[in-house]
Amino acid sequence: MGECTAITAQRPLGAGDRASVKSALRALDVIEYFSANTAPARTVDVSEALGIPNSSADEILRTLAKRGYLCFNRTTKRYAPSYKIVGTANAIEQGFFGGDRLRSLMTKLRDETGATVCLTTQNDCWIESVAEVRGDWQGHTQPLDFERELICYGDDGWRPATNFSGALLAWHSNGEIIELADRSREIGIGPRAPSLMKELIDRVSRIRARGFALCQRNDTVQVDSIACPLRVPNAVTPFAIGILGQHLFDNERDKAKMVSTVQAVIGGRA
Repeated sequence: MGECTAITAQRPLGAGDRASVKSALRALDVIEYFSANTAPARTVDVSEALGIPNSSADEILRTLAKRGYLCFNRTTKRYAPSYKIVGTANAIEQGFFGGDRLRSLMTKLRDETGATVCLTTQNDCWIESVAEVRGDWQGHTQPLDFERELICYGDDGWRPATNFSGALLAWHSNGEIIELADRSREIGIGPRAPSLMKELIDRVSRIRARGFALCQRNDTVQVDSIACPLRVPNAVTPFAIGILGQHLFDNERDKAKMVSTVQAVIGGRA
């Protein structure tokens, strides 16, 4: 699943602000670089991989090393992650996500279904994929792409953009969903003119009542998927968790069995 569109800042950024934001984003890019490349790296390696000036990469790497988040070998001129990154992440996970509960849940879902498991959250008018556990299906070598908007406008009016979007919207009241649709319209998602929201509200209401949203593969969608709203302690935005696979179900009986399995795992009954 892909990275979602960034949220627009609430105030105009001055030159100094923009430079600070760019530096902060590049620092995160460096940390993500080491999550994808499991070997010590020179400044030029990071610079070329991220497409940033060598001087910028050098400054960020030095700063992270001074703060203890990277280790630096002066002889080989190579950087590697410090365990401080792991300790910091573990502390955040313990304080905000109930320890390893989410990791255990995702692994359990993968083991019980064989599917790829995705954890998503709301990011303003968009959906953000924040974690993934690969399943048996090896059809995707890159992160899965998907509609990034929470809601979209089609021939039949407003609707959740995906079943994961629908599971996230299920946490909202009808009034909040309408406000979100209005905001989406104002920023260019959908028509500028006011439009009816009944179909959107009805779709989300059905998801809310069932406790899941299902999508079956077809000519344009390459995977089957099931998404469920997920309660996360201390969360300030909705979360949803779900499974994806190329052949999860072929008939109504398969669907019912897979939905039952997913809901049982999430509910701690499996």
